[in-house]
Amino acid sequence: MKPAVALLLLPVVMLAGAATAQDFPNKPIKIVIPFTAGGGVDYIIRHISPALSAELGQPIVVDNKPGGGAQIAAAVLQQAPADGHTLFAAPGGSFALNPHLYKKLSYDPIVDFQGIAGLVTAPMVMFSHPAGRIGTIEAFRKQLDGGEVKYASPGQGTAPHLFGHLLGNAAPKAKFLHVPYRGAPQAIQAVLSKEVDMLFDTVPTVINLVKNDQVHPLAIAANARHPLFPQVPTLKELGLPQITMDFWVGVAAKRGTPPTVVQRLHAAFEKVMSDPAVFKRFQDSGYTRLSMTPQAFDAMIKSELDKYGPIVKETGATIN
Repeated sequence: MKPAVALLLLPVVMLAGAATAQDFPNKPIKIVIPFTAGGGVDYIIRHISPALSAELGQPIVVDNKPGGGAQIAAAVLQQAPADGHTLFAAPGGSFALNPHLYKKLSYDPIVDFQGIAGLVTAPMVMFSHPAGRIGTIEAFRKQLDGGEVKYASPGQGTAPHLFGHLLGNAAPKAKFLHVPYRGAPQAIQAVLSKEVDMLFDTVPTVINLVKNDQVHPLAIAANARHPLFPQVPTLKELGLPQITMDFWVGVAAKRGTPPTVVQRLHAAFEKVMSDPAVFKRFQDSGYTRLSMTPQAFDAMIKSELDKYGPIVKETGATIN
């Protein structure tokens, strides 16, 4: 093509790209989730989908693609056009832990993902069986002076595993023994049956167990007490260094998505999540809003990757 012709066509190409972004969305929006239906992330996305559909003027299709440490779901996004019609919704572990755990991960959260919006966050809670060996805060304090603590997790490299590792570092006189299980239900059952002393999970997961007196909350991994657990101290209040660890959920598009489309999607998610009628159910479950710009979301991913890399390395956790 002659240079003069190429220059003449350049404005046409630019206008075509602008028109595509301006017309967005022009077909259903698929939100890919790396877990089965019925889980926490799935529940959140399905709950907001009607309001999100109304705001964007297109149907929302929830596509559950579990397995492979989010690699199957991420592949759907990687193979889709960077036009904003395919999104990826996942918890922080899919963005910040998997790259350190998997020896050969097929996606890079920095290279492949463009942040759209944060949705919700909730702190981790340390809890035990009320009649267990460490069923009270006082019993836990005694173990810190040289006792042994068996803690469960849903598997190697999961947030509860890392939490227990950090807690062990903070209390060097005590011996923290990690007991991994095949998943969260099995780890919770291990506490309920008193196979282990404790487990760390999120406020939304623990709240009903506490209400039914099945478990006893010992501490919150946050800077302040949680409004749903005002009687539960922070780790700092127990004399330990303040360890903070949250479960959070965010949404990303494919890197290269036009900025105008990114902003359109971001505005839609922010509007829906800011609606008290929509958010009340999350709030009642113990979640708080995770509101941030797409740029801040990308920066958070980088920060979380840097934060957890050394911790995962210390534990020696890897997944083939």
